[in-house]
Amino acid sequence: METLQLSPLNELVPAGIPYGYLMLIRGDLGMGKTLMVKRIAREILSKYPVLYITFDDDPNSVKDGLSDYASRLFIIDGFNLGEATSRSSPNVVGSITELDPRQLINGIISNLPQTKARGVIVDSVNDMLMNIDPRSLLFLLKEVKMITRRYNTVSVIVAHTTTEDLSGMIDNMEYVFDGIIEIELDPNLAQLGVPVRRLRVKRLKGTAHSIDWFYFTISKGNIVPVNIEDIKKALGATLSMQGER
Repeated sequence: METLQLSPLNELVPAGIPYGYLMLIRGDLGMGKTLMVKRIAREILSKYPVLYITFDDDPNSVKDGLSDYASRLFIIDGFNLGEATSRSSPNVVGSITELDPRQLINGIISNLPQTKARGVIVDSVNDMLMNIDPRSLLFLLKEVKMITRRYNTVSVIVAHTTTEDLSGMIDNMEYVFDGIIEIELDPNLAQLGVPVRRLRVKRLKGTAHSIDWFYFTISKGNIVPVNIEDIKKALGATLSMQGER
């Protein structure tokens, strides 16, 4: 079985993410989800084409962020929703004009065979979440999963779970996904005013993986691991000194 080996997930998933899997990356805004998904896209692009459906960023920005592999990158524009785009970039192979799950599915199906993409990215699904009912969302996810199996891709859907309503809707749909990556601030450290990001592989169907948290910071557009024990020791020493005053 072919798998996707991906830093920084190598320690958490030594065997890699299998092709044919539908993955969810979820978390609040600003946690590094898009950075993670572009890391996944870049790894796939090193070998295969990727079909990238962008709702949250302009296609040119997506292309610039993955410029090293532009010849293998194919973009469906959902950012300029409802506007007629000229497709001035050769990377743009389609557009989304309304928040209709069927239009998104048709865009994926019509472009996968000709692009021979082995990666499908939807960044993010929030526009759909806020404009369709749960049954339509379930239809969308199951169709993407079926396409993922048929074309043996690694497909990734990003969700910004910024409100209880959106988080609850995703919670109810988690069972559809083969794998789930959560990204958040460590809540205990955040209460002490120390914002430290962490991620974990909450689930990865049929694949051995750790559910431990991986702590990291973002530096110059890269995910950089941090030693959480060092942070806790430094914080403990600081609190101890303050208590002695």
